[in-house]
Parts: sequence; C-alpha cells; structure tokens
Amino acid sequence: MTELQDGRAARQQTIYDENKMKLIETAIDVINEIGDINEVTLSTIAKAAGVSPATAYNHFPDRMTDLYSSIVKSKLDVREFIMSMSADTTLMDTIKQIPHIYAKQIVALGYTGQVLVTQMGHLQANNKWLEDNPVSVVKNLLTQEGTYNKEAEEIAEKVVTTFRGAMFEYSLHRDKLDNQYSPYTSKRFLEKCSLIVEDVLKQH
Repeated sequence: MTELQDGRAARQQTIYDENKMKLIETAIDVINEIGDINEVTLSTIAKAAGVSPATAYNHFPDRMTDLYSSIVKSKLDVREFIMSMSADTTLMDTIKQIPHIYAKQIVALGYTGQVLVTQMGHLQANNKWLEDNPVSVVKNLLTQEGTYNKEAEEIAEKVVTTFRGAMFEYSLHRDKLDNQYSPYTSKRFLEKCSLIVEDVLKQH
C-alpha cells in the first residue's frame, strides 16, 4: 500500500513540475508575443498553456509576481553554468565573464527579460529574486582569486552597480532596440557587459 501511495505521489509531483514548467515557457512566449505586460494575465497564460486558471493560481498564488520569480529562478540562475566553465578558464576570466553571462540570459528572454529587470526591485523586496547576493558572490570570487583581496568588496560593489545600471538602461529603451545606431541595442548591451569587470579593475 505504501509503495502504491509513493508511486501516486511521484506521478502527481511529476505532473505538477511539468505543468509549472509549461506555464513558465508559455508565459515567456505570451509576454513576448503581446509585447505589453499590462495586457498579460495569468489566466491568459493558463489558456495558452492548455491548463486551467485554477492550476496556474495553484502554482503562482501571488499571480504575476510569483510567475516572474519562477522565470528568474529558472532562466537567470547561472551558478551551475559558471561552475561548469572550462578548467582552462582562469578564475579571473570567469569573474570577467559573469556580467556578460547574465546579460546573455536577459537578452535571450526578449521582452520578458526587460520586464524582469523592471520588476527586480519589487521581487527583491519580497525575497523572490535570486537568493545569492551578487556583491557577495563577486567579492568571494575576487578574494579566492587573490589579486584584489583588500579591494574585493569595493570592486564587487562597483561591478554590480555598473551592471544594474546597464540592465535598467537596456530595459527602459525597448522602443530603440531595433535601431542599429541606438546605444541601447542588445548587441551594445552585451558588449558593455563584457567589459564591466575589466573597466572597473582598471581603476584599481
């Protein structure tokens, strides 16, 4: 009897997880297609995903806030990617690539990525953004690398502040992204982020 119950519980958990991922992937498609977050509701996403609104609300009781949080945690948590970088990559090279890696994930999400950036403050205030403190992460990596031990925290704060500025600048100029001469294109955003750590280190 216990094995039967365990089997049912496992199947139910699988269905639950699959529905949640389906809602997340559908949400990204719907938000990008509609192009105006004010026109998107959880019910709209549920219908597009082929699940009931009740199922969507069960996964995301705080509605769009919980949905945004789930997208962030499934698409912007790049810790495993960073940890799995080539053994030939030096720790300093890894540190220099971190802003660019996050920027690539934001760009890959399209308009949804820009929405997440504009929601970042609200999500952080409600403990629904990524768990790791970015300043602490960069500081710890710099300390581990050893070259900038004494200035690790100051450098980390500058890197994170600069990256956040680049993110918000990119997210707030969606109407100019298709203009190749605009300073706010995805390409320029990625280029800027690839140089953030190096530019900060030049000051030290």
